Amino acid sequence: MPQKSKGRVSGKKSASVRVDAKAFSILDLVKELNSFSVDNYWDLGKFLVDKVMPLARKQGMFEEQVLKMVSNHPGIKFPFSMLKQCQQYYSYYPDVKKRPLAEVFYFDLATKVDETKRRDQYEKMALDSRWTITDLRKKIHDDNMARRMDERTKYGFDLRERNVWTFETPDPRFGRPNFKGRLPGQIVANALFYYTKPGDYIVDPFAGSGTTGDVVETVPTFNDRKVKMYDSEPVSEKITRNNILHTGIPEQSDSVDYIFLDPPAEYTQKDASADFGMGIDAVKADFTLKFKGIVRECTRILKSNGRVSIVIEPSIAVGEFIDFPSEVTGLFREAGFKQVGKVYLPRRSSEGSKGTQTVDEMRGIRLASSDCRELLTYQKN
Repeated sequence: MPQKSKGRVSGKKSASVRVDAKAFSILDLVKELNSFSVDNYWDLGKFLVDKVMPLARKQGMFEEQVLKMVSNHPGIKFPFSMLKQCQQYYSYYPDVKKRPLAEVFYFDLATKVDETKRRDQYEKMALDSRWTITDLRKKIHDDNMARRMDERTKYGFDLRERNVWTFETPDPRFGRPNFKGRLPGQIVANALFYYTKPGDYIVDPFAGSGTTGDVVETVPTFNDRKVKMYDSEPVSEKITRNNILHTGIPEQSDSVDYIFLDPPAEYTQKDASADFGMGIDAVKADFTLKFKGIVRECTRILKSNGRVSIVIEPSIAVGEFIDFPSEVTGLFREAGFKQVGKVYLPRRSSEGSKGTQTVDEMRGIRLASSDCRELLTYQKN
């Protein structure tokens, strides 16, 4: 972390930088960046903002594009996240040497607080109360948690603003505890928040223990939606018995606004390793046969501009990687859909790999199993 007492160890280095716009190259940039001290963030940020970014813009390159190209270059000692933080640090506090707090305070404010007004408020509180850096970090953390609780009070669930949705503990209001394959209801709630609108008619063909219905019924934000749930083995009277592979989805054509699909694991993972005689082509053919029917039914029952989300993940069969999310995307695009969302769903720590040894493992093939599902959303044209 930068400390005020350290001074500008690498300041002279930044002053000597010479990057010719005509000869601008990522390799030259990497060499210059690697000459900076790893703990002198302000000087590194100054170099990026004052020297690199103007040259990049002259060549029609975006700032993040340059930072990503640099961070991916072999031999660079600064990851993208650090380069971005250094850029923010200098951009927000070019006068940091004249400010009253130690530099580490301003680095944290620049990288952890988005709003200028809030940064100024924290600076004033730190001065008035003579905070340590630990006090500042605790205050920022506590305020972020309080804001998250306020959002839950406002919306009725844990809203996520980025495209990585991690929920270590399923909300007990949604679905049945210990139900096999239970998806945290917070995922469904976020999907409904982003991909549906008031008054929408929602269908869940793989309802499981009724999580989608619980979200619509329990969260006031979604009380104006209507939901219909189906499952081949319904566990309550709220779910209608139906097997989508045998009879499709029993809804009228062009009548549904949103479909939420969370297919059972055997639709992909188990099929990919359960049969000694099943080769990779057979696995893909089996998958395609099942999902073409599902996509066809989604196309039939969705209204124009209706949306469908599916929870899916990659797998490995016969020692070969199968990108099921990509396969699904291809099928929906062939049906005339466009992709409008992609969210990553890391597994909870309690969802470690379980079950019997797979065929590939029996054959002595080392496998890195998936630990992250994807929620892909498509819109009917």
